[in-house]
Amino acid sequence: MDAVELAIQQRLTQVNMSTQTGSLNHLLIDINSIQFTEISKSQAEFLLKKVSLDGSAAPDSTVATSTDIPTQPTSGCGIKGPTSSRIVGGTNAQNGEWPWQVSLQIGRHVCGASIISDRWLISAAHCFRIQNNSTLWQVYMGSVEVGTGTRRDIRQIIVHPKYALNNPFDYDVAVLELSSPLSLSSVIYPICLPSSQQVFPSGQQCYITGWGRLAYQGSLPFILQEAEVSVIDDQTCRNAYRSHITPRMLCAGVLTGGVGSCQGDSGGPLACSDSRGTWFLAGIVSFGVRCAVPNFPGVYTRVTAVRDWVEQQTGV
Repeated sequence: MDAVELAIQQRLTQVNMSTQTGSLNHLLIDINSIQFTEISKSQAEFLLKKVSLDGSAAPDSTVATSTDIPTQPTSGCGIKGPTSSRIVGGTNAQNGEWPWQVSLQIGRHVCGASIISDRWLISAAHCFRIQNNSTLWQVYMGSVEVGTGTRRDIRQIIVHPKYALNNPFDYDVAVLELSSPLSLSSVIYPICLPSSQQVFPSGQQCYITGWGRLAYQGSLPFILQEAEVSVIDDQTCRNAYRSHITPRMLCAGVLTGGVGSCQGDSGGPLACSDSRGTWFLAGIVSFGVRCAVPNFPGVYTRVTAVRDWVEQQTGV
């Protein structure tokens, strides 16, 4: 801390001791207003990451006041690149837009997943209904081009113990431990997990992303697709799917149809941002009626409802 304070003082020019002011890069600084506060490594990494992605300053820019330090999140998650535009009815994503997006493959793309830490992913349990042998799966992330970028193997697959006990898609969640930790970067970065009390209100605009089919039984894209959808109120969701809907599920989509998740998007994220621009995993692609059918929005695993279990398994 003393070294940082000394470095700041040395960069001040034209110091006027009578008025206690100095100049720094053409800015007039009140020397008495400068405060130095210790921050954790994770807070420092978050600051540098946010500054770099926002483009508001270079990574080596000096941060001198404690008021610039964000209070949430401090864990380093939920920061993405700018969205280029608004799956079925989607558009091509750009590298770094959705840095938590993962492709799960057995020789080809099968499902999506989301990075929640440098060692853990989260996906849908039904992706592993046929094949849950972790040694057969490969994981790709860090690129919008399917099957490229950084590759990892999976050490273990943990499916929720209540998955499909009384309903074929209830508790549709699994966490995956990677074979080795990831090196986080602007294109590989975790999404924040919401608290169990966090609310994503009906009408909130969120994004779905994935390499799923572009239409029901249609072709698969090479470039990651993104689309904007709305959180649908619970009553409309139940009216559409009736007894299939449980408290562990939420609906999101466009009720007029034409935009929604499709085969191959399963396990991928429904990402929603808060007022500070931090992105949270509100849902996990689970099921629906075909793809983007009017009045049948996509159904997602409600992450807040399984949050405690995820933390028990992963520590995240």
